[in-house]
Amino acid sequence: MADKPLFPVVDGNYRMDAEPHVGIGIILSEDGMDEVSFRVPAPDYRLRSGDDTAATPLAPGDYVIRRLNSHFIVEAEGPCEPVRVEKAGPVIIKAPERARVARPGDGILVRDIVAGRGFHWAKTIDQTLTGDIEFHIPPDSSHVVMVNRLALEEYLTGVITGEMSGECPIEFMKAQAIAARSWLLGQPRSPHPGQPFHWCNDDCCQRYQGTGGWSERAVQAITECRGQVLITAGKRYCDARYSKSTGGISEDAVLVWNEEIEGLVSRIDAPAGSAAERFFPVTDDNIEEYLTGDWLKACDCFASPAVVPEESITRYLGRVDESGTYFRWSVSRTQDELRKSLVERGGLADLTEVKGLRTGRRGRSGRLYELHVDYVSTDGGEKTATLSPEYNIRAGLSTSFLYSSCIIVRPQHDGAGKLTGVEILGGGWGHGAGLCQIGGLGRALRGQNADEILMAYYTDVTLESIYE
Repeated sequence: MADKPLFPVVDGNYRMDAEPHVGIGIILSEDGMDEVSFRVPAPDYRLRSGDDTAATPLAPGDYVIRRLNSHFIVEAEGPCEPVRVEKAGPVIIKAPERARVARPGDGILVRDIVAGRGFHWAKTIDQTLTGDIEFHIPPDSSHVVMVNRLALEEYLTGVITGEMSGECPIEFMKAQAIAARSWLLGQPRSPHPGQPFHWCNDDCCQRYQGTGGWSERAVQAITECRGQVLITAGKRYCDARYSKSTGGISEDAVLVWNEEIEGLVSRIDAPAGSAAERFFPVTDDNIEEYLTGDWLKACDCFASPAVVPEESITRYLGRVDESGTYFRWSVSRTQDELRKSLVERGGLADLTEVKGLRTGRRGRSGRLYELHVDYVSTDGGEKTATLSPEYNIRAGLSTSFLYSSCIIVRPQHDGAGKLTGVEILGGGWGHGAGLCQIGGLGRALRGQNADEILMAYYTDVTLESIYE
């Protein structure tokens, strides 16, 4: 891979001579893993340490790699040919050169990879990974870090079938792939500084789950949009972030991340002339009707159940997602649940009783960026704390993770006026900036092509090809 262009790529210099390779963190220090089980599918995989030229062949079969201080021990499991190799880290499993294009299910099977770190859908899944596999022990961790190095287009095929299903329409998958490719190139800095990889495989970056979810439709989509990216008016890769559902109106990036991101501004995610237009922007004065009003009975927003029926949505979601109602939803929290989540996930360590929740600043999509918490502290005094931005609000109001911060809060009191709990009514899933995945799916189901989908969510961008 030494002859391939590697990331990061300098902003503004977006032409390439060839498809680059990427390094993706698959198992992170925070996953707390000291050993990893994997299956080698075919001959010609080789095990080596660092820059060593000597390599140990691995026969097809099951193996486990364990950390031993600064070394790794790799052992065969089951009936495959016995092998026990001890090597100093990092340890690399080199994949054989392929004469054909990768297919669904190709690659090394790695077991029990965490998906959805920190979210309500978190679980472990097995993944098949093409390319090379590296095992590291970073200086600041005693746990194993595993990195997958592979060609960008193979990575993107794993992204579009991890973020959503390989059953999605081709035009949506092309739009998702172009956004994902643009995001990867448009990052101003690595989300994981100091690690032996630039990006990870999960929601803080992009979901990448290998070849197990690939479909022929996904492979076709990647082929048809190969090398295409969104370029901003400032001649840079668009940092094309995205989320699952806008709830009807997308959000300004500056109110999510406290920085301007070129091309990501609030947009109405509905056909021209839609009733949704009268709620733009969503404010404290109209959010009750926006979330619960009669207009929803004839709602034509592209992420709404009228366009993507809730009974069919499981077919299109990623394999770690759970079916549910995401366009509009409600949850209830008792006083005890609020206290627990605000202490453990909201950072209010001295909270003993929640007195009330007051909404603060909103973005144009209705998402809260300030939530004021009135509470009794451990010393008996009354205090007010402000949760911000939207991510901290979603974390603080749920022991797992709230779908969105586009919410209204209805308090519940006992006869003495004490807060016993709250009902939270909400809309959308995720931060809401950029591409809406369910809305983009709805647009594709209504006949829009990839270009039309992308231009509906990103402002003042052009579509260009950066390599063949």
